[in-house]
Amino acid sequence: MQNHYNNNGVSRRKFIGTLTGAAALSLLKLDRRAIAGSLPLDGLLTDYTGRICYNENPLGPSAAAITAIQEEAAMSHRYPDWYADSLVSDLASFFDIDSDKIVCGSGATEILRLSAMAFAESGGNVVSSYPSYSQFPNDAEFFGSDVRYADLDDDYLVDLTALYNLVDGDTTCVCITNPNNPTGTLLNPEDLSAFVDSLPSGVVTLIDEAYVEIIRTTSFTPDSIWEDDYLSAVEMVKDGKNVVVVRTFSKGYGLAGARIGYAIGRESRINSIKANRIFATVSRASLEAAKAALEDQDHIRNTAVLARQTRQYCYNEFDDMGLDYIPSAVNFFMVDVGNADSVRSQLSSRGIYVRSGWGMPGHLRVSTGTMHEMESFINALRDILGYPGGRPKKADWKLPENTELFQAYPNPFNSSTSIKVFLPATQKVSLEIYNVRGRLVTKLADRVLGAGEHAFVWNGIDSSGKSVSSGSYFYRLVAGEDVITRRMILIK
Repeated sequence: MQNHYNNNGVSRRKFIGTLTGAAALSLLKLDRRAIAGSLPLDGLLTDYTGRICYNENPLGPSAAAITAIQEEAAMSHRYPDWYADSLVSDLASFFDIDSDKIVCGSGATEILRLSAMAFAESGGNVVSSYPSYSQFPNDAEFFGSDVRYADLDDDYLVDLTALYNLVDGDTTCVCITNPNNPTGTLLNPEDLSAFVDSLPSGVVTLIDEAYVEIIRTTSFTPDSIWEDDYLSAVEMVKDGKNVVVVRTFSKGYGLAGARIGYAIGRESRINSIKANRIFATVSRASLEAAKAALEDQDHIRNTAVLARQTRQYCYNEFDDMGLDYIPSAVNFFMVDVGNADSVRSQLSSRGIYVRSGWGMPGHLRVSTGTMHEMESFINALRDILGYPGGRPKKADWKLPENTELFQAYPNPFNSSTSIKVFLPATQKVSLEIYNVRGRLVTKLADRVLGAGEHAFVWNGIDSSGKSVSSGSYFYRLVAGEDVITRRMILIK
């Protein structure tokens, strides 16, 4: 399709007003500077080109949200709604649901922490998948609950049968991220609903739908994008099911920096979440931005179209390179490059930032950015793998140029796990393991090490020689001025 927009003088106001449906395909050749060139905040923006690691919206907020922030700035000396009641009211209208079934907070981060406080019990357990978004199980463990993990199935989907088999009389909550992060895979809504119905009546299902606005592109054609809407778990709440749905304005709405999240669920469950909140955690400007963004569904449409198009572009390139990838429904995907930590480090040295980890040593997780960013990523990846075209040469790995703390492997682990460190020069190194409460468990290294790769094994024993319990642990490397922390899970 011909690109009708050049890279100069494209205003966001014109962009929002004109790009809908098939017209949004003209997004393909725009870079971030072109998209944001005439924002109301022009001149104050920082260029984040190449940061395709945090699943952020490359289009930013809608023009309506930016205007709302500007107009509210003069009221910054006044406190906001104590409990975001004005936004709760708008959300209630948007979802056609009672406002008593909604609670807002400072991003999904606060909502998930409050949910752990409400649903995790000391001596009880919660059930979650791995790999998946880890905040709720980490917080649940912090508050004294045991966490039981079920592996994803062979298609990298949340395995509902495996989750069910971990539930017992002490289970208080099952946490499901859908679409899953980091894999981007999506559960069938009927299967998810049947799973919720199968659980004991006292077990609440927490469903994190951070990316739900973007999955409208799973069966994309320009004319049918709205007919293919995915059935949100909010419909289960309307049906009276024992679920709490966590949502955010960070992803589809492009307001990650404004920190606005919310949950929808049964009134009794929402009241449990409300019981632990503190007041005024969402600013006046953020509240107004969220309310304005909610009204701009064209911006959501454009975001979904761009994610679908850039994702497909990368898939086509991976097919050409012979690289396996996990088909995703959202604005990020995983691709198997053989040695993800090494490739990630080399991409970073070129100003392209992606993620690796989650016990998947071959896979990179890549956010969809602008088409310019995705082309830069593909070109760099081709070069790093050793070919401009044709088949990959996965054996030709280059050493990282920076200090690296690689993912523990295996992770999760049962008896022992290996932790590798790369040092570009000889230096003093400290490698320590901490539990979720921030307490030191043991030290694996505290000495000068030479340049190159070093491997350490941890067998789940603390500094006093005692075996530690199942749960999440963090390993921290301090090498010169570099401090790097990663997470691993011990399952016995």
